[in-house]
Amino acid sequence: MSQRQNQILTVLIIIAVAISGANTYLLFNHIDLQKEQYATLENIAELKDDLDDVASSLDGLQDEITSLQENVSEAEEEIADRLAGLEAGIQETLDELSSLETTLEDMTGEISGFNSSLRDELESLSAEVSAIDEKVEDSLERTPSSVYEARRASVVKITTTAGQGSGFMWRSRNYIVTNHHVVDGAEEANIGYYDGSWTVATVVGSDPYSDVAVLRVEEAPVDSVPLTLADSSLIWIGQEAVAIGNPLGSYGALSSGIISQVNEKLDIPPIIVPVLQLDVTIAPGSSGGPLFDLDGNVLGITNAGTIYGINFAVSSNIVDRVANLIVEEGTYTHPLVGFFGYVLNPDIVTSLNLQNVDTNQQGIIVMEIMEGYPAEEAGLEAALETTDSQGDPAYTARDIIIAIDGIEIRTWGDWDAYIAEHVSPDQGIILTVWRSGAIEQVTLVTAARPEYTG
Repeated sequence: MSQRQNQILTVLIIIAVAISGANTYLLFNHIDLQKEQYATLENIAELKDDLDDVASSLDGLQDEITSLQENVSEAEEEIADRLAGLEAGIQETLDELSSLETTLEDMTGEISGFNSSLRDELESLSAEVSAIDEKVEDSLERTPSSVYEARRASVVKITTTAGQGSGFMWRSRNYIVTNHHVVDGAEEANIGYYDGSWTVATVVGSDPYSDVAVLRVEEAPVDSVPLTLADSSLIWIGQEAVAIGNPLGSYGALSSGIISQVNEKLDIPPIIVPVLQLDVTIAPGSSGGPLFDLDGNVLGITNAGTIYGINFAVSSNIVDRVANLIVEEGTYTHPLVGFFGYVLNPDIVTSLNLQNVDTNQQGIIVMEIMEGYPAEEAGLEAALETTDSQGDPAYTARDIIIAIDGIEIRTWGDWDAYIAEHVSPDQGIILTVWRSGAIEQVTLVTAARPEYTG
């Protein structure tokens, strides 16, 4: 054979071998694929079995789930019931808490108010205690001796040809106030001062009805300063009082005591004004001197009143009113209404045998009218004389004065104090009267009281 044929043969052999190898490969590969298919089928079968098992399990789980769902539903219903009950309980608790909160707020407010009130009371008590401490401290410092040391230089000795008494500097270092009876009838008086010096005073004027007189001097020692008058309407029974005077010719004697009575009506002519009754010793020669409170203010002018067995003083308010008018006008004129009467009390009602008045009736019963004076002009009516059912003497009350300008009148002291301190001649006043059982108002204009002639 030729070389080319050999080459072709060789190529054919190679191709045949290659084809044979490829077929062999394909055969083996097919075999492998079948094996894999068998294996896969087996796996699929196993998976089917597994799926069947899973399906069976799922059926069981479904039953369990259904059972659980039923249990859950029951549980939800039970929980809902319990929650509803719990909510109701919570709401009730909230309502109670709200009520408690309101109560607590109220209690807090009350406690706060109580604390505030308690604090205010404590502060008030503290202030009162402080005030008491101050009063105690003041009372320890305010003694008769301290008043004496502070005021004795303003007290003077007064002598006239008729006698002697005391007085004190007032309004300025040129005026001296004393009793009318100390300088009665005199135009001048000798004035002795605490330092032993003397001067002559002229009598400016005097008023016998209030027993007040005013003197004037041209000069006085520097320490003889004018004294301050207290408001005598504030004086109380039992108040401590201090008097400085010149008893029995001595100089600067001190005595102390208390106020025994205020607005006392004394039957000591010609004095008509109410006075302060004292348990302070006022010896002869001390009349006309000052009566002090423990602050050193003048409560009134003292009067020994020895022949009457009592000591008294004309109150500072009356002294101030009378003395100022004497300085301004040289005299003082008292008002007059013009009636006589009695202060009613059970004994007076019984003794007068009043036929139409209850024994508890208070006021001043009009018993007599002065002819030509305001009481008559205003139509005041005096009690009528009569007899009772037994034929005994009796009276029928017509007018009983129970108030003047709205101020209640129970005693002559009430009447005299108001007239002396607040009423002048030619002044209109309104009397409230019990008139035969009815209450009426009577208006009148006062007259001037006639001058005292001795």
